[in-house]
Amino acid sequence: MAEQKTIEDAINEKLTGGAQKNALELAAFLRANALPLDSNGDGEGWAVGGTVGNSIGFLLVNGAAQMPGPWTIWFNSSDFDSDASADDELKETAWAHASTCGRCHEGWKDCGGGDGTIFGREFQALCHSPLMFTDPDANTLENVEKLILMLK
Repeated sequence: MAEQKTIEDAINEKLTGGAQKNALELAAFLRANALPLDSNGDGEGWAVGGTVGNSIGFLLVNGAAQMPGPWTIWFNSSDFDSDASADDELKETAWAHASTCGRCHEGWKDCGGGDGTIFGREFQALCHSPLMFTDPDANTLENVEKLILMLK
């Protein structure tokens, strides 16, 4: 049986420059905070903080030029409204990355998305993964890490 590729292996193979640096930073952050990365088996995707189907989110590293590449992290929840510690920058970052339903597959009507609230702002037709960060820069990544800790 072949050994599973680590997320770091995928990052080093598929990303370069700032994308590689930022993705490696996130992988190190997840490990430092004891958040497991469960591979979906294709060498490009990992569940964050749980198992595939039961996690905080999903991390894809495919190196592709088109979205969702070269790397993207989705959150499976946007249940942050009860957290009074969020500053304006964190809220603005979350709002800017709210992911509306893109009808990405045939079963989109049954995927679990819908209207929702993120830090007090209402959004219509959110994806079942209501937050999506594609190739986040260092500043955005700091806020992604804060959001992850809120859901941990």
